[in-house]
Amino acid sequence: MRRWFWSILIVGLSLIGCRNFDEPPINEPSLEATNISILTLHNAVKDKPLHIKENLTIGGYVTTDDSSGNFYKTFCIEDGTAGIEVMAGLYDLHRIYPMGYYITINLSGCTLAKDYETLQVGLPASEQSIYPTEYFSSRIMLDKHITRYDINRQIAPKPVNIKDLRLDMCGTLVSIYGLRLSTQEHSGGWGVNENGTWRGYNFFTNKAEETIAVYTSEYADFADSEVPTQEVVINGILQYGKADGKDMFMIKLIDEDDCIPQK
Repeated sequence: MRRWFWSILIVGLSLIGCRNFDEPPINEPSLEATNISILTLHNAVKDKPLHIKENLTIGGYVTTDDSSGNFYKTFCIEDGTAGIEVMAGLYDLHRIYPMGYYITINLSGCTLAKDYETLQVGLPASEQSIYPTEYFSSRIMLDKHITRYDINRQIAPKPVNIKDLRLDMCGTLVSIYGLRLSTQEHSGGWGVNENGTWRGYNFFTNKAEETIAVYTSEYADFADSEVPTQEVVINGILQYGKADGKDMFMIKLIDEDDCIPQK
């Protein structure tokens, strides 16, 4: 396991060396060097959590905002190779880690695992826990592992077709065009919203009859808003899991404005 991990680490070092974000110089705090890419870690984590003991550091730009309530105590970052969800465990994370700001994460002592094929980083879970990681849950622990810098670059959603989606894209910000609501075709499924609002699972189909699900938390402030029935563009964080009993790609909206009527 260790020999295999270090072999992909070498690949990761070559990937991260190719990053070119045109980052402006800063004075405080000094910018911590990254030494592995998020994509390398995504490929390293399979079905079981991976506990990191080595001195590994990743970096990336914040791509989510929890102010609408659809992201709960977590936020995502991207480094140009892939995305990762940070199990922060605090409310109002958009005040600490606003969208677009650059952060680094020292992974030593952390645990990596996947949920809905999205790579997550948190603390090691207890033996009694049903979850693969635990939240950091305190500002002290967050500051121990995470540093935010005064570097801002808003990451644009990547335009992609449903047929071109890949599992290693989960956790990244994507944009899918030409979608129409098709939830009525999935009526009766677990968690499927049959009331025309966002709460739970909704389904959208393109002209090629390819479908993607959109999940909205009941705690989101737009959960009871009406879902548009005209052709739309949907932006959000890509995930993959079961919806209406089928494995499929799905999108998690950051806020209601991520569903845009298409002209």
